[in-house]
Amino acid sequence: MDERMERRNFLGLAAVGVSGLVLRSDAAPTPRSHDADDAESLHSLLSGDDLKPTVSRELGPFYRSGAPYRAKLTPPFEPGTILVVTGRIWSFTTKKPIAGASLDLWQVDNQTKDYSNGNGDFKNRARLLTDETGGYEFETVHPVPYSPGPNFWRSPHIHFIATAAGHRRLVSELFFKGDEKQDIDSLFHPSLAMSVEKRKLNGQAYEHVVFDIVLEGSAR
Repeated sequence: MDERMERRNFLGLAAVGVSGLVLRSDAAPTPRSHDADDAESLHSLLSGDDLKPTVSRELGPFYRSGAPYRAKLTPPFEPGTILVVTGRIWSFTTKKPIAGASLDLWQVDNQTKDYSNGNGDFKNRARLLTDETGGYEFETVHPVPYSPGPNFWRSPHIHFIATAAGHRRLVSELFFKGDEKQDIDSLFHPSLAMSVEKRKLNGQAYEHVVFDIVLEGSAR
């Protein structure tokens, strides 16, 4: 199998169109690859001792509604380090995972340092629904730092909005431990910074991050 096919079939997340560069919005659900990894965290979190609402962040000006439902934010063969993020969305009220929760994701382009306009161009944007165990999984490339304005730096991050019936909408960001510019990023929060594990699959190196999101119940 040649290199392009190896990359195309990596983890089975990308559905490639005729041009080889177009992601289908109706791609099949991502095959789960993290069930064994989550078994220990699932058991510990069910005790409720470590379950805390996820810290919120500002929405910012770059969110665009209407992103396609898919398990891959970036186009196939996008330059950068492949990153796979897995986790569950939890209810702080019930202390249980939430099936059918929605996760809206977006990140900056690693090459242009801009966000796609969301008007027919949804590069680096996607939406997901959690499965019956509250789990989700998506593939992207590790984000880069960028400067959206004078004397203002953002450390690498992925924006997200998490919603579920009976729970408050959460707007927040995912960061990665050890990335640069975190010390001067005013929006960085250490509780949102996850450990990055380097892995290999079929000879292809990639990064893996586990990120559990906890939603607060709606006020009655």
